Amino acid sequence: MLQTDVLRENYIFALDIGTRTVIGIIALVESGRLRVAAQHVVEHESRTMFDGQIHDISEVAGTVLEVKRTLEKKVGFKLNRAAIAAAGRSLVTKRCRAEMEIKSEVEIDSTLINSLEVAGIKSAHQELDSNVPKEHERYYCVGYSVVRYYLNGYPITNLAGHSGSLIGADILATFLPESVVNSLYAVLRRAELEPVNLTLEPIAALEVLIPENMRLLNLALVDIGAGTSDIAITRKGSVAAYGMVPVAGDEITECIAEAYLVDFNEAERIKRLLESGGDIVYKDILGIENTVPPGEVAKVIEPELDRLTAELASAILSLNGGEPPRTVFCVGGGSRLPGLTDRLSHRLGIDSRKVAVRGREAVNNIIVEEEGLDGPEGITVIGIGMVAVKKFNRNFVTVKVNGKEFSLFNSKDLNVANAFGLVEFNPRDLIGYNGRDLKFTLNGEVRIIYGGLAKPAEIYINGNPANLKSPIRDGDEINLIKAVNGKDAAAAVQDFLAGEDSIIVTLNGEHKVLRPVAVLNEETVSLHTEISDGDRLEIRSVKTIRELLEGVDLTEYAVRVNGAGVDLDYTLKNGDDIRLIEKKDRDKGVPVSVTVNGNPVELKGGLQHIFADVLNWIEFDSSVSNGVLVLKLNGEAAGYTDLVKDGDNIEIYWDHPRERKAP
Repeated sequence: MLQTDVLRENYIFALDIGTRTVIGIIALVESGRLRVAAQHVVEHESRTMFDGQIHDISEVAGTVLEVKRTLEKKVGFKLNRAAIAAAGRSLVTKRCRAEMEIKSEVEIDSTLINSLEVAGIKSAHQELDSNVPKEHERYYCVGYSVVRYYLNGYPITNLAGHSGSLIGADILATFLPESVVNSLYAVLRRAELEPVNLTLEPIAALEVLIPENMRLLNLALVDIGAGTSDIAITRKGSVAAYGMVPVAGDEITECIAEAYLVDFNEAERIKRLLESGGDIVYKDILGIENTVPPGEVAKVIEPELDRLTAELASAILSLNGGEPPRTVFCVGGGSRLPGLTDRLSHRLGIDSRKVAVRGREAVNNIIVEEEGLDGPEGITVIGIGMVAVKKFNRNFVTVKVNGKEFSLFNSKDLNVANAFGLVEFNPRDLIGYNGRDLKFTLNGEVRIIYGGLAKPAEIYINGNPANLKSPIRDGDEINLIKAVNGKDAAAAVQDFLAGEDSIIVTLNGEHKVLRPVAVLNEETVSLHTEISDGDRLEIRSVKTIRELLEGVDLTEYAVRVNGAGVDLDYTLKNGDDIRLIEKKDRDKGVPVSVTVNGNPVELKGGLQHIFADVLNWIEFDSSVSNGVLVLKLNGEAAGYTDLVKDGDNIEIYWDHPRERKAP
């Protein structure tokens, strides 16, 4: 017997709250094995549970309390915590494919993979919600497994580190209704017990009979209880499916009760005596004692037994893709029914030796110090204890996500990603993408305008920075600030007019505004036109005399800018005064005699002359600055366009301010 002090500090109290019985064990881990120090089973006094669902919380709590007090006497200390399991009848399983397009140049990391998995959970949740009327209760995701990943449509074992354009995953997600959890917890509260772990009955049985190193094989586990028969399928290293049929031992019991006019409890006793092989003595509801051979009872229950095995076989084949599994393990009190395994193997079309009832003798690494419960009915409670060892202190927790409260089932190490699986949010909100670049040509040269940088999502737990893998605990407040995509690069024609501003010049006395012209993909467009990726843009502007006078026969004209002769490649400036003088008219008209800088000059050609014409008849280059150009007409300041008359006195010279002497 274990030392009380050691047991008190490290005990595991596992409870299998079933439709007909409550089984409890006290155990602890010792040298890698589960040692069961004490165990006890109590039947419900009345039918307080139907099909695995608690109907009378107070009555069920009373049965649990009886088991608890008996075990407390055996171990010598008070029990205050327990691990429990929910029946498979309440379990809903959804398998779905999640896919996500990504940028091909991005290496796939854990954030992307988590987002993909969360998308799968959300898809499964939405599918479940769409099939459940709104007035019904809410379902919660209690766990999920990835059956297979995909990269660009092809199966792959691990996505991390790869690159591609499309990633996917097959997700197997399981859900429980809120009422199941609440009723189980209500029973524990009345029995003054704290829940330390909640698992699922089929998961618990799997933990015992089909450990992970056996799940490469295609196996089926059938847990036949009183109210339901739970099914689990393993294949290729993982749990491939869960299922349930609403037929189990109670249907057999009811059949006996009707045939022999006995109450339910007496019918249950008759059913259990079928294994003994001897005649069965019973009293009917009239108090008359009767004796019946077991063969006769077997014939009475044969239709119900056929129905049970038919439904089990149909469900197993459906869950296993239409093919029978290699082996079927049967556990639970209902699996003791004589002839059940033979009928089930016949229905599945496999060797009868491949369908076997398993008790504790088939379980490795357990030591049981008390006799009893060695048969198939003692398996699930052992599994509940084993799961609790792995996931101690993990039960349903309550967290807030963006201010809204959610309950999560601790079927694994809880992190932020698990919480987001319950929230109505788009997994793409976790990942921001940089804006698209804009690539085009400008006057034949490639230009790239880069898109804006994405702002990553921000996750906080209780106000502190976190990430998808950050662990969460009961009462945590999680806040998600969505990622913000970078803005796509955008540009308009006018953004590329640096040095291409409009200028105003005068041509033969007429003002002209010279604006740049935009040609986009061979079409003239406005300066406000948006540029698209791959466009060809040309900015054309009038910069020289040659471009201004394109189409004019310049052999017939002399060109003067601001009164001075220039060549055709002269760069125009804002305010330039351009004159075209026909060469054939230079010698026509009345000559005008003027004095320029004290020298007589005769101006020929034209009927009128302006100040700028004087520059054509003297040797003076006004295009090369040599100080401040001074123009005077009859002693007054003059402009290039002032009229000049016969006898006028003209002065043209450079003024050098720095050479002036102070008075």
